[in-house]
Amino acid sequence: MRAFLFFILLTGITGRGFGQSEPPPSAADTLQPGENEHPEKPKFIAETDQRFFFFKNPATNVRAQTNVWGARAGFLLPINVKVGVGYYFTNQRTHGNWDGYNLRARRLSYGTLYIEPYYFRRKYWELSSPLEIGAGTARYELDRGPADEEPTEIRRMLAFPLGLGASFSVKFPPLWGFKPTRWFGINFMTGYRWTIQQRVPSNPNTFNGFYYSISPAIFLDRFYEDFRLWRNRK
Repeated sequence: MRAFLFFILLTGITGRGFGQSEPPPSAADTLQPGENEHPEKPKFIAETDQRFFFFKNPATNVRAQTNVWGARAGFLLPINVKVGVGYYFTNQRTHGNWDGYNLRARRLSYGTLYIEPYYFRRKYWELSSPLEIGAGTARYELDRGPADEEPTEIRRMLAFPLGLGASFSVKFPPLWGFKPTRWFGINFMTGYRWTIQQRVPSNPNTFNGFYYSISPAIFLDRFYEDFRLWRNRK
C-alpha cells in the first residue's frame, strides 16, 4: 500500500505534462460501445498480489483467514490474454500432532506460472479468469511442549498449488483532464486453490481453501500508451 501511495504522489508530480496541452485521444477513448480494449503489441505487466485465504484448522475443523503475500509479472498479449510468473508465501499458526510432536506453525512458499484470459476489457472495467499452477515447499515447525521457545524440529515437503479464480477490475477515468488517474483502479478477485502435497500424519492438514482479494490496481498498459503519446508530442 505504501508503494502504491508513493506511485500516486510521483505521478502527480511528474505526470502533469500529460494534461498541459490537449493530447490525442487514447485507444480507450475511441472504443465503440461493446468493443473491447486490447494492446497493439505485448505489454509488460508487474503487480503485487495479496490474497486472503480460508484454510481449515485441523484442530478446530474451522476455516481460519490467512494472508498470502506475493507478486507477479508477465505480458498482456494483443489477444487479451495475460501470461507470466509469480511468487507467493504465507505463515500460519496452527495446532495438531505429528509423530509425538506438537505442530505449532507452517509456511508455504511457491512459484507459479499463470495464464489469465480476459472476457471483457472495456473502457472502465474488465473481467478475467486467472488459472495458476505452481511448485514450492511446505515447512512445518514442531516442538515437544509449550516450554519450547524455538521449534524442536523443522520438516519440509514438496507442494504443488493449483488455482482458479475470477478477477474484476474497475478503472478510474481522467479527472479534470489529468490523465494519470486513469492508470489506477480497484481489483476484486475470488477463487479456490488446491494444493497437492504429502499428507501430514494425524491431521487433515491441507492448504486447500477459498480466497478473496480487494486491492489497488495499476494499469501499466495505459501508462505506456500515454507515455508514448507524450513522447510523440515532444
